[in-house]
Amino acid sequence: MQDVLITLTARQRTGGDWEETIYRYAGRCVEKTGGWYLTYKEQLEGAGEVSTTLKLADGTVTLLRQGDVQTKQQFQQGMSHQTTYRSPYGLFSMETHTRKLRIRHEQGRPVQVRVAYQLWLNSQYIGEHELTLNVEWPSATH
Repeated sequence: MQDVLITLTARQRTGGDWEETIYRYAGRCVEKTGGWYLTYKEQLEGAGEVSTTLKLADGTVTLLRQGDVQTKQQFQQGMSHQTTYRSPYGLFSMETHTRKLRIRHEQGRPVQVRVAYQLWLNSQYIGEHELTLNVEWPSATH
């Protein structure tokens, strides 16, 4: 497992204009059978600390959150997925439809993940979302 720096840019459009928020996290990344695993801790507003894991595999990104917020979201381009979202405010059914998915590698390691998707909670359309994760690997020093 290797320490990495993660910059997460989250954009959402619920009406006309896009809102953008940028987060920075210290995380860890490791390659295991079936893909890369990227882990970091988030402070979610109203929910406290949440442990987040992204599994990056061929054409699929799985987002797992554990803590005061619990969910497992799966993203595959052109596909819809349903799951449950548990928060301090209650339990919600969640559906995502992935419009775009791209995982970029350099030197055999993931350096950027981009996901564009539409989101529904309890069958109500919430809006369009875009996530971009940039992964900075430490320079090799000898």
